Amino acid sequence: KDVNSALDQLNTYSDKTIYNFGQMAKNIGTFTAAGVDLDTSVQSIKGISNLAAISGSSSEQASTAMYQLSQAISTGTLKLQDWNSVTNAGMGGKVFQKALFETGKALGTIKDTPIDQTFDQWTDAGNSFRGSLTKGWLTSEVLTTTLQGFTGEMTQAQLTAKGFTKEQAKAIIELGKTGVDAATQVRTL
Repeated sequence: KDVNSALDQLNTYSDKTIYNFGQMAKNIGTFTAAGVDLDTSVQSIKGISNLAAISGSSSEQASTAMYQLSQAISTGTLKLQDWNSVTNAGMGGKVFQKALFETGKALGTIKDTPIDQTFDQWTDAGNSFRGSLTKGWLTSEVLTTTLQGFTGEMTQAQLTAKGFTKEQAKAIIELGKTGVDAATQVRTL
């Protein structure tokens, strides 16, 4: 019953977007096999699809990223080689980096960084996103929480309960809306 409900959610979502239900269904299995609960898996798959839409990635690239991220989740942290695969899928841009950074700060996995420091200030101070991955701050929880933010389905109360400030929660909600719009409002010339 739970699995059918999860698949129904993804089927409904895929009907609204250009993303393939078959690929989503296949990749939800890799997420759950990596130890992610079913609800978080569904939200993560939707989040990756919305991120792919924002990034301009195809459904095949989104599927590649889904698989690679599920493998990283199974190890507990996302490493540089995992990030390279995400970048090769066209989804490793500044939007995703900033979202992961904000989540890492909120969840306390990025050490010695003030909560009010922006991603741009952090990089201007000489920090490198890619280089920082060796510190192990990009955990499975940071990743799945960030992907849930891209669904556009999280409320301010849910986000502040996870440790985000009101300003961060507002930015995540706006980013989620952007992701949903990018995935569902197909435009042609």
